[in-house]
Amino acid sequence: MKKLLASLLVFSSLTCAGCFFQTEKHEDTRFMMDTIVTITTTGDSQKDLTDATNDALQLFQTIANQTDPYTAQGPEDLYAVNQSAGKGPHKASPYLMDILSKVQPMGNRDLDLTLGPVIQVWNAHKEAKTVPSQEEVAQALAKTGPEKYTLDTAANTVTLAPGAQLDLGAVAKGYAVEQTADLLSRDKRIKTALINAGGNIKVLGTKDDGSPWKIGIQDPRNPQKILGTLAVKDGTAIATSGDYQRYYEVDGKRYHHILDPQTGWPAWHARSVTVVTHSAFWADYYSTLLFVLPEDKAMALVEKNPNLEMLYVDLEGKTYVSSGLKDIYTPEK
Repeated sequence: MKKLLASLLVFSSLTCAGCFFQTEKHEDTRFMMDTIVTITTTGDSQKDLTDATNDALQLFQTIANQTDPYTAQGPEDLYAVNQSAGKGPHKASPYLMDILSKVQPMGNRDLDLTLGPVIQVWNAHKEAKTVPSQEEVAQALAKTGPEKYTLDTAANTVTLAPGAQLDLGAVAKGYAVEQTADLLSRDKRIKTALINAGGNIKVLGTKDDGSPWKIGIQDPRNPQKILGTLAVKDGTAIATSGDYQRYYEVDGKRYHHILDPQTGWPAWHARSVTVVTHSAFWADYYSTLLFVLPEDKAMALVEKNPNLEMLYVDLEGKTYVSSGLKDIYTPEK
């Protein structure tokens, strides 16, 4: 839990001297999607803030339930869809269908939602503190690939090939943050809000003094330090993927949870990748995708997209900052 708490440090998030001298503040923290989710809101009424935050967290929990691959939640949720593999089309819940419909058209093999069989292999070995064999990983990897599932958006069904298993860990938290932010942005009871789900962040509203929100980016090798601070405005989304959040070591080598879909093994190019954009969903998507790529390929992809910025820390600890981020990023001295 400490690692999850330390995944992204938030500084000057909602209060500062004189900023909210007549504004109420409310904060609620819960454990969902295997991470710590905190929503902090400001407004005129403590009761309104409590009610609005509860509504937002209930929505987050609904999405968490629909995207849980390990626990039966309902007949149309991810667990049920995975159980239907090889049995033909299966009705999918609305949020689950929405996520799949967003990712499938991207057609990017460096982010694969069908890695479930490989993830299960690594989860078992993590428990035993062992490393799977090449053959074990290869057999699981043979069950993956974008072609292993098809969608019928008209019928809201998913068809999985035999042995296929979907896992939305690469995008589900970001999706839940974005949906929650959308709900809060339309709630007249809320002036500002900050949603933080284990480092998947969205900020809403403008602080009373007009100053930017300040977000500290954790040093991936020292949870007590930050690499620098981002100064961001209303509507900004930030997501960090790192090898320090969930991992285990065998013979001094770190085996973390972000797998390269091409090999089935952990991606060993970066320590952490932080993405800054407008959508928490796409921030989560790209932070995972870019983490799998070497720095030069990751940076080339980012520089082609005017809505995407990145801070990339390679395995040696060298930091690379995309061109559009330099005006809002201050390195720690």
